[in-house]
Amino acid sequence: MSQKVKVWDLAVRFFHWSQLLLIAGLWYTGEEGLTAQHQLLAYSLLALVVARLVWGVMGSSTARFSRFAATPAAAVRYLRRPQPVNGHNPASFYMIVLLLSLTLLQLLTGLATFDNSYMSDGPLVSLLPAGWVDVASDIHKININILLAAIAVHIVAALWHSVRVHNVLLVMCSGKDDKAAGAPLQLKNSAWFFLLFAAVLALLYYWQGSKLMALL
Repeated sequence: MSQKVKVWDLAVRFFHWSQLLLIAGLWYTGEEGLTAQHQLLAYSLLALVVARLVWGVMGSSTARFSRFAATPAAAVRYLRRPQPVNGHNPASFYMIVLLLSLTLLQLLTGLATFDNSYMSDGPLVSLLPAGWVDVASDIHKININILLAAIAVHIVAALWHSVRVHNVLLVMCSGKDDKAAGAPLQLKNSAWFFLLFAAVLALLYYWQGSKLMALL
């Protein structure tokens, strides 16, 4: 029996599953017009994404974007002949970039979104020209559908890969893998990730949290 090796640190696993839950919550609260809850979840997700971007530069080896960045040709070659790897595979790099980009776009446009069905607008609405607010509001409404479609593709691909090639879902839950091979891994203490996440979240809640909590 192969010995299991720690592949994912707690920071990456926490980000992965928390992002999924927060986006689901944002979709629900947006559909139901739960303004305060929607914005509080949005600030939580923004803090989480900021922490992940920093961790992608300074974190564990498998968390760093530079480690699994790949050329389009490498991604295509991997899709033609997928195999277990320790960490993200070359094709997943492009899905991660897409999901992070769409998520950031959704969050940033949400800060400048005006919607008559909501009790309050985004915090930047009063600071921006009306034309910019209209554009941000339109993008915010359209981009959520693109983001959800990308997430659906990601889930289907992960399920297929887990059944046919390598159980990446189980690995993302446990953090350990017995199939992957490659360069030695350097996993860092995830406490730094959580400290950064907490600091950014505290700043965002200090900025807008008290106003939103009053609407609950």
